[in-house]
Amino acid sequence: MQDLVRSYAANAPLIQNFILSTLGNVNLKFLNVQLIERLYKTFPSLELLYMSDEGFVQNSPNIYVNREEHNHIGVDRAYLINEVQIQKGYYISDPYISTATGFLCITVVYAVGDGYLFLDFRLRKLLERFDLIEKNNVFKFLNRTSYALIGGGLLFFGVFVVLYGFYTFAGYLFGNDPLSIDAVFKPIIALTLGLAVYDLGKTIVEQEVLPRTQHVSDVFNPKTLLNFSVSIIIALLIEALLVVFKISLHNYKDLPYASTLVAALSFLLLVFAVFVYIIRKTEKE
Repeated sequence: MQDLVRSYAANAPLIQNFILSTLGNVNLKFLNVQLIERLYKTFPSLELLYMSDEGFVQNSPNIYVNREEHNHIGVDRAYLINEVQIQKGYYISDPYISTATGFLCITVVYAVGDGYLFLDFRLRKLLERFDLIEKNNVFKFLNRTSYALIGGGLLFFGVFVVLYGFYTFAGYLFGNDPLSIDAVFKPIIALTLGLAVYDLGKTIVEQEVLPRTQHVSDVFNPKTLLNFSVSIIIALLIEALLVVFKISLHNYKDLPYASTLVAALSFLLLVFAVFVYIIRKTEKE
């Protein structure tokens, strides 16, 4: 959604001039079947249109390309209007999510006779018509399908790893093997890694597969990387602690290896702290 809004903002004068000049060449005094058909033929990006009186109260049904909805007659549409700009005889809204269609759109309000004509344009189709964004429906479908498979797989294996952690611990509890440090720490590591994998899969599905969340998500969401990094760092710290315990109980000669692992994790924590600081500073600015 952010890309669509930015593209529209950069090319708004071109798009608005085209719409207004085209409407100026059409006789809009009477809204009839011929005029509706002509408008939909002229503007493939047009989603719906309707009329209002001088007080911006809707007095016609919502007219789509192939149907009409009469339950909106009598609704006050003044909230869509900037009363200062409408004095010029027209008004074009900023992009917003249409409650009627659920898509990102702009509304053009045009003075006609003793009322106003409201036209809702789907922003994506409008930008595609001017070749301002690529129209690759096949690629989008393949891309979304691939993300669905990858994200779904991550969700599945995240849950599987979590269940495996519980299964391993249950084996120690009800089995013949005595409890040990491994019996406690390994399920914790499994749960932590499972949480990280599941969170990553959930984010991929939300941002790349589900259309509504895809439209409202940012281009880059640092929270996803932060959550994933925290889970991985915690799992590595637990593993390092387990290694130190093992070496201290069995063979002190291997302590340099444990020290190297702890030093590497300390450096990783330092890098992560710098990353968090930069993200927080950017958000404040």
